[in-house]
Amino acid sequence: MPDDDFDHTLKDVIRHSGIVLKVGVAAIVVVLILSIMYVFGWGFFSSATAPWRGAAEQRERIEGSGDYRIAAYDHFFDLCAQVQSDEASIRNLRRELKSEPKPTDQRVLQINASITALQNNRAENINQYNADAAKKHTEGRFRSSGLPYRLSLSTEETSCTSSSPSPART
Repeated sequence: MPDDDFDHTLKDVIRHSGIVLKVGVAAIVVVLILSIMYVFGWGFFSSATAPWRGAAEQRERIEGSGDYRIAAYDHFFDLCAQVQSDEASIRNLRRELKSEPKPTDQRVLQINASITALQNNRAENINQYNADAAKKHTEGRFRSSGLPYRLSLSTEETSCTSSSPSPART
């Protein structure tokens, strides 16, 4: 009989340990699923790694791209040249206003409207140039040292060279 009790208790222990093992495995699976959902599904992983992923992406896009550097470098020359073109057009239209024979009243209205439009376009290009030059982490980094840092709205004739001599490059 004692063997019978032993077999019975051994069977109970094995059965109970199997149940405990199944419950333990189920609990581990649930914890793993919840952890994965927390890390990946609810954005913890995204938000936790965003600062360094964003910095690396910005560095690659700005510093690693030769096309971006060249486009940003050319952008400042293009804006400055547009400002100079607007100024030349304004001078030519003002000259026409003073020319002999005097333009007709209709032509004077057209000239004045064109001057106003060119002045507005000039101001827009100057403001864009200054805003882009101030962007120290993107476009502004690639402005040529030969160009002025800022353009002035009050200057009638813009120079697309810096006022100070640039240092000799070796």
